[in-house]
Amino acid sequence: MKCIIVDDDLNCIKALAGIIKDYLPKIEIVGTAANIKEAVKLINANHLDIVFLDVEIQTETGFDLFKYISAPNFEVIFTTAHEKYALKAIKSSCFDFLLKPIEIQELVNTINRLEMQKGAAADIGKRTNVLLDNLSSHSKKVEKLAIPTKDGMMFINVKDIMYLEGDAKYTTLHLYNKERYVSSKNIGEFEELLDAETFFRCHRSWIINLNSIVKYLKNDNRVLLSDDTLIDVSTRKKDEFLKLFNRI
Repeated sequence: MKCIIVDDDLNCIKALAGIIKDYLPKIEIVGTAANIKEAVKLINANHLDIVFLDVEIQTETGFDLFKYISAPNFEVIFTTAHEKYALKAIKSSCFDFLLKPIEIQELVNTINRLEMQKGAAADIGKRTNVLLDNLSSHSKKVEKLAIPTKDGMMFINVKDIMYLEGDAKYTTLHLYNKERYVSSKNIGEFEELLDAETFFRCHRSWIINLNSIVKYLKNDNRVLLSDDTLIDVSTRKKDEFLKLFNRI
């Protein structure tokens, strides 16, 4: 596997390169870049499997790379020292990321996961579009999701989701058009991604789109959704839910 490292901090490049050489000898580092222009030259000159891409590079961002590489045929692993909105956009598009300082086991796990998914990798170009759309959202909310499923990857508009049903390590997304998709992400991961003003985790197993609620059944402590689905509201979530319900 061939890779490049794109980062404007030489110490970060050395640290990541050292981990790769010591713990991931199957990966060959063919070059490093301190800015996007240098990165584009390396990408065009090499057939790459992975680009390690810093999120903040001098006056640019790592996302500026996609202005020049519109249809990447390599995996991108973002590296960053900051937990900002950008991380939600990265997660929503199913790209991997590593928080600095990079931990050895986190990097090894990420590479192993990429290798396992390689045979059924989703369209990287479509995931890139999801990433860029969410980054450009004026609302600063995740509006699109790339969903890993057993058959590959589905691309869904968040507004089309009526509710989510969690079951251990998996989550079923129920859409308004009656379609259902089972994702390998757990429901907690979706809770982090979705806008809390629109989606509410009313129970450990359920997240509901507040716009889909038809009625709150006080005696049963359940909500009736527009498709006639009844969903429990947990006792500990009741007060918080009623505040949101009264608002809408």
